[in-house]
Parts: sequence; C-alpha cells; structure tokens
Amino acid sequence: MSATQSGAAPLPSGPAPATRRRRRALPAVRLLCTDLDGTLLDSGGAIGERTLGTLAEAARAGVAVVGVTGRPVRDTLDVTRRYGLTGPVVCSNGAVTVDAGSGRLLDCRGFGPADAVGMLRALRAAVPGIGVGVDSVAGLRLETRFARLVPDPWDHVPLEEGAVPAEGDPVVKILAAHPELPVDELSEALAPVVGDRAVITRSTGAFLELSAPGVDKGEALRRLARQRGLPPENTAAVGDMPNDIPMLRAAGLAAAVANAHEDTLRAADIVLPSNDDEGVAALIRLVLPRTLTGEACCI
Repeated sequence: MSATQSGAAPLPSGPAPATRRRRRALPAVRLLCTDLDGTLLDSGGAIGERTLGTLAEAARAGVAVVGVTGRPVRDTLDVTRRYGLTGPVVCSNGAVTVDAGSGRLLDCRGFGPADAVGMLRALRAAVPGIGVGVDSVAGLRLETRFARLVPDPWDHVPLEEGAVPAEGDPVVKILAAHPELPVDELSEALAPVVGDRAVITRSTGAFLELSAPGVDKGEALRRLARQRGLPPENTAAVGDMPNDIPMLRAAGLAAAVANAHEDTLRAADIVLPSNDDEGVAALIRLVLPRTLTGEACCI
C-alpha cells in the first residue's frame, strides 16, 4: 500500500518514537503492516500529509507498507481510493485481501457455509438479546439491533432478525454486540459456546468480531512475508487494539501508537506518538534509513 508522489522529496520531519522498551538490533525492515482505524488514520478518519509523504518514500525505497484492518472490504476501499493508495490491503481481520486500487479479490479465508449458519444460531441461542452482523465478500449485513448499538456503523444492508447467510456468499467475519453486556463480559459468555470454532477479538469497545479458525492479523502478516520471501526479522507491525496483537507478535518489530489499548501497549517493543500525531510516519522514519543502507534497526 503506497501513496504516489512525484519527485524524491526528503523524509518529512516529525516527532520521534516516544518510548523504546527493549533495546535490540533488527535487520532492515522490508514489510511494514499497519492497522487503519486508530493507527494510520487520525481521529477524523484521515491520513496526515506527513504520513502520506513517508508512505511515498517507503515505496521508493522498496519497503512494502500494507494496511491490515478489521474493516470490511467496501469501507477499506473507500480509504485507499480516497488517497490513491496502491498494492494489497488486508480486510476483515486477515480474512480478505484485495487490490487497494481495483478492488480485485486476491485471497479469501472465511467460515464454511454450514459453520457460519451454525455459529449464528449458537450465538443467538446462548445470549438472548444479542445483535449480530455478517461480513461477507458481497458486503456487510447488520441486524437492526446490532446497528443501534454501534456508533457510526459501516456502510451496510439490513440483516433480518434470525436470518442466515445466503449460499455462495462466503462469510469472513461475524459481529456480535449486546445492549447490556460490555464486550469483555460478552466475550466471556460466548467463549464456551464458540470453543475452537472461531477466533474472538475486537477492534473497538462496542462489539466483538469472530473469525474462522486460523484467521487473524498475525497470520496475514506471515502470509505477506512468505509471499515476499521475507523472514519475520524483516517485518514490522503497528496497531492500537487487541485484534492487532497477533500481528505485533508475528512481526520482527512490534509498535503501538500512544493511544493504544493497554493490552496492545504491553505487546509492543516500541511506543509511537498517537495516531493524531502521525505515529506511523514516525515508525517509517525510524526504519527507513536502515532499510536504505541495509543496516540493522536499533531500538
């Protein structure tokens, strides 16, 4: 995912990383995976000019910067097309990879049809009053009771109460929220019901996200690295929420923005400025000089 700019302008100036927790040397970073909301995007949903400049510099230096987000495909493409970003982008917590420019489907890893139907029925039976949503390749469908619980829900179409996914439309993520149970309590209630049939995580404090077994942002990073012939040591990741933790653990260099959830901060090697202070730009500025010279990145 890169921004196209003409010329070879110098790296934009900006704040240095805030905290370096574990001092060690790493090989040059060739793949940097970044979350979108709360990380690459500021609180207004925009990418700052300094960050766009460093994305262009990274592309010219041969560093692949790939967005890895919990957003569904359509809302992810709204961002990439707004800024003219190119290359692959990973959506739905690692389940779907598309081309950022054309929207062409590159990879899909979701629930089997029977598994998705069974999961929805199990969730509804286990927790009365639960609201659910279905993220599929075709788009996002939300029950009215779910949409009412979520501030600024993504672009979606209604899902009838009690409905199940249509055949031939792979489900890549199931969403769940409750009017009375906070997400931590809802997660505890659903864990024994879900078992090993899904991975439960969250990217906001409003709802839970269920992915198929083996699907998370960490596996997405590992897959992207394998496709490029890169060992983990040549990768970096940055995020802010618990669904980013598998990606941070899979990367050679794990970074969190200052506004991150406390669990994500604990998983990071380095803490950057906040998303509103363009922390991703600071990370690129940290790793890019080492990449250009082939030197190790000292943190």
